[in-house]
Amino acid sequence: MSSSEASAVAVAVPEPEALIPLVVEMKMETSEKDHGVAQRRRRLEMRHLNLVASATAGGEGGKRARPALDLSPAAVAGVVRPKSLSHGVHMAIGSRRQMEDAVAVAAPLPVVVAAAAGEESGEVEEGGSNGKGKEMEVEEGDGGWVPEFFAVYDGHGESWVAEMCRERLHVVLSEEMARLHLAKGGGGGGVEEAGALWKEAMVAAFARVDGEVAVIQVAEGDVKRNTEGSTAVVVVVEPRRIVVANCGDSRAVLCRGGVPVPLSTDHKVTPSSSRACYTPKQILRLNYQRPDERVRIESVGGQIIYWQGPRVMGVLAVSRSIGDYFMKPSISAEPEITVTDRTSTDELIILGSDGLWNAMSNEYACKVARYCLSGRAAAKWPAAVQGSSASDAAKLLVELAMARGSHDNVSVVVVELRRMLWRKFSRQNGRT
Repeated sequence: MSSSEASAVAVAVPEPEALIPLVVEMKMETSEKDHGVAQRRRRLEMRHLNLVASATAGGEGGKRARPALDLSPAAVAGVVRPKSLSHGVHMAIGSRRQMEDAVAVAAPLPVVVAAAAGEESGEVEEGGSNGKGKEMEVEEGDGGWVPEFFAVYDGHGESWVAEMCRERLHVVLSEEMARLHLAKGGGGGGVEEAGALWKEAMVAAFARVDGEVAVIQVAEGDVKRNTEGSTAVVVVVEPRRIVVANCGDSRAVLCRGGVPVPLSTDHKVTPSSSRACYTPKQILRLNYQRPDERVRIESVGGQIIYWQGPRVMGVLAVSRSIGDYFMKPSISAEPEITVTDRTSTDELIILGSDGLWNAMSNEYACKVARYCLSGRAAAKWPAAVQGSSASDAAKLLVELAMARGSHDNVSVVVVELRRMLWRKFSRQNGRT
């Protein structure tokens, strides 16, 4: 090799100082790879050890010990209330020529969250007690839990008023709640103030929708159109309370610890059972089912006339409804509103048109719904009851109402409040 070639080769070989960064980088990459492999190996070994330990724990037979259930009110309140309530809807036309009922579900209700919830931390003492019973415990941050809206509308004459209520009432209620919240300066307020806001918003929403219906009835000038209307029972479920607005003879019932709690009162001039049990004179003597409604009707110049049963002006069996422009002010659209505090024993809510309640009592309806939701109905009658969901319970109630002689449209909404708890009890007691 010549001297020139040797010098060329010498130039081509990198200096040792230039190789140091490359070697260090290669070692770092190798070290990182080895470290990652070691970590994965340790994770696999720990997982294997955990599986072995869980298989051998619990004594003889290698069975795992069942953890004890914490069924304290605070634990129940924190576990069983989901962010979105499970619910089911079922409707049947019955023997009527057309379906005049309508059902609305807005879950969640699109309202200003802070205005609707009205929950401030520290309002309820630790443990959920408010001096009136065991109230649902609300964790910090539940102010963002949006209320859920459920409603049943029972139209008469035609279905368009009920359908209009289905499309409009929850929207108008959201607008009124937002307006009131802004008018109050944006503050959530306390529990009592939030309940008062709901009452004010409900009254305003019913009045607005009734006004919209009246505009249509007056504009068309059709006498038949002016005799059409709809009942309305609206339920808004919040973490701490249940707000119900009722106008007519549709009904909402809360099942609390197996006991039915009426959330609304029918606006009828006499019970349906009285028509078969009493003469018209006896019904007059009994002062009807709602003597306060009779006083209200007569104070504005209306009358209750017996025509195939006692009716307002001889036409309507209900004393309140949305629509029915030609019978104002005897027929009022102002709802009666109740605000009920939720407790840890609340199980479900049933909303139904009068086609359901004319065929069964509150007690019977709650018993059937609980029996279905617990899974016992499906286990006992698998051919008739397919499952244990809220939809199955609603369907079963409708079918039983028709089997018990209801000829009206039947619409039912079942809202679950304690689904998870029942499953725990079922597993604990060995039931399905």
